[in-house]
Amino acid sequence: MAAGYLDILRARHAARLLAGTLVGRLPNGTAPVAIVLFTRAEGGTYTLAGALAAVYGLATAVGQPLLGRAVDLYGQPRVQFPAAVVSALGMALLALVGLGSLPLAYGAVAVAGVFTPPLEGGLRALWPSVLGREDRVHRAYAMDAVAQEIMFTVGPLLVTVLVSLWSPAAALLVINATGVLGALSVVLSEPSRTWRSAPREAHW
Repeated sequence: MAAGYLDILRARHAARLLAGTLVGRLPNGTAPVAIVLFTRAEGGTYTLAGALAAVYGLATAVGQPLLGRAVDLYGQPRVQFPAAVVSALGMALLALVGLGSLPLAYGAVAVAGVFTPPLEGGLRALWPSVLGREDRVHRAYAMDAVAQEIMFTVGPLLVTVLVSLWSPAAALLVINATGVLGALSVVLSEPSRTWRSAPREAHW
């Protein structure tokens, strides 16, 4: 299994795309923990922390299919990177303004969630053009799933380290800035720039 994963990572662009996607998705994997820690540090209750985290999750669920359709229409770079920037700005607004205005706090996490870039779906769309053979593509899907599990394990740990070294607000800013860099790495790659969605008729 490990040898098969190494074979995939040796393919041109594969390691960059996988690493960029994982780094770009770091804000999404750490947001619930980061929001809770930030809210508690600002004096908010666990109820408020849970509500803000829930709004982020629901907003992400709404935004992903919409952004995915936009990627189909306009390509990955024109959607993924701007979305990552807007999502990061939403979290930055929360970090800088705090809980002084709850409507603003809810709006900030909603914007961050809605504009979370669909990097995972984008990567899955790129694997066939990068790897060619169907067996390698299926192996890449499995490797991607394993890498995601590691990211969702390491991500919250990274947040707690940043909180302990600086502050919850700094953790929000650093994690989301890092996510923007990951998205940028993906969209600047040749496979992402040249990818086009297969023609199809969209419906509900």
